[in-house]
Amino acid sequence: MFEALRHRGFVVFLTGAFLTNTGGWFQSLAVPFVLFQITGSAAWVGLATAAQFVPIMVLGPYAGALADRVDRRLLVLWMQLMRSLVALAICVCWLAEWHSPWLLLTLAVLTGIAQGVSMPSWQALTNDYAPRGSLASAASLNTIQFNLARSFGPAVAGVVLFWWGPAVAFAVTFVMVLSVVVALIVAKPVNAPAPAARGSRKSGRFVEGLRYTRSTPGVLTAMTVVLVTGTLGMPIFQHVITFSEDVFDSGELGLAALNLGLGIGTMAGIPLLGRALRRVGRSTVALVAFIGFGITLALFAIAPITATATAATVGVGVFFLLALTIGQSTVQVLVADHIRGRVLSVSVMVYTGSVALGAALQGAVADLIGLRSTVGFAALLLVVAAVVLRFGPRGLRLSRLDDPAEIVPVPSTPVPERTPVAERTTSDV
Repeated sequence: MFEALRHRGFVVFLTGAFLTNTGGWFQSLAVPFVLFQITGSAAWVGLATAAQFVPIMVLGPYAGALADRVDRRLLVLWMQLMRSLVALAICVCWLAEWHSPWLLLTLAVLTGIAQGVSMPSWQALTNDYAPRGSLASAASLNTIQFNLARSFGPAVAGVVLFWWGPAVAFAVTFVMVLSVVVALIVAKPVNAPAPAARGSRKSGRFVEGLRYTRSTPGVLTAMTVVLVTGTLGMPIFQHVITFSEDVFDSGELGLAALNLGLGIGTMAGIPLLGRALRRVGRSTVALVAFIGFGITLALFAIAPITATATAATVGVGVFFLLALTIGQSTVQVLVADHIRGRVLSVSVMVYTGSVALGAALQGAVADLIGLRSTVGFAALLLVVAAVVLRFGPRGLRLSRLDDPAEIVPVPSTPVPERTPVAERTTSDV
């Protein structure tokens, strides 16, 4: 699983991506945290998360077409520079005591726009920076670095919030997001498609990505795994904010502890994933991940104090990593190069749409029935999803994750053959 680390360019890109994603989660944690302190509403926490992910979902079709038509490296570079400047703007607004919830949401939307335009290109760059023999390794490592950043970024951000406050957290985002910009300048892709292939009119049709997704074995099931994980599981990262403030009354340090538990679990899941994939298929790993995710999430929901909740988040982190990595890396591995950007844009839409839906829905439900009941119900649905995907419709069963992918060419309009001049008769003239 670590073959891609032998290549310097990929290591530089992966390191820059990890630092940028880690810094980005400082803002992703700080904005919902301060909104909860300002409003006292879990629904606002959900809105803050949705504000950053809905633009990514909406821009998916256009961003996927761009990923196949323009220089992916330059596109990601400029969009991440924009993301960094938005973080600086949030920092300035906070220092100037402009603490309007709507202003913070608007700036969060701008962050989502920058991410939405660049994300399909970013995912495709993972394959551009790794030799073809290491693509599976590169896809898994990219998903792992994202999930590690997703866990450790908020953990460190909680400590920063406690000691130095939101302004410093936003400033850290501004600086760290620039890491991938530097990496993209230093390292050059080794598998970048030719500009002519990107510039064709055919590459801009997002519907081809949808058609390919539906007809390629394993891809549709993999995206379903991502959908379930995003809708039911990802909101745990916003629930730790509300649990630390409203349930355990442990403040920023409690928030840091809960996120640290998620980070430790995510780190522990890396060797477990590699060992599991050497012994069993992806479908078995996904099944165990869903069931384990549901059980540990239920334990978190009933935890009486921060310490036991932190112990539960370790398990949540393990199974979260397994589920999301299996879903996202399977999509990466099975997609053909000529349509990679468009299919990955579909994958991005599925992931970000599910995260936004889960965040907004669970935040609103938590205001109605309580935090513990909301998380407990999500845990139950994860186990139900595991059973349905194991024994349900044949086309969506987890066993499809293990099928060899038959690359189905995207249908195109046939061009009529022209009769050679030498073979034309008088009647043809």
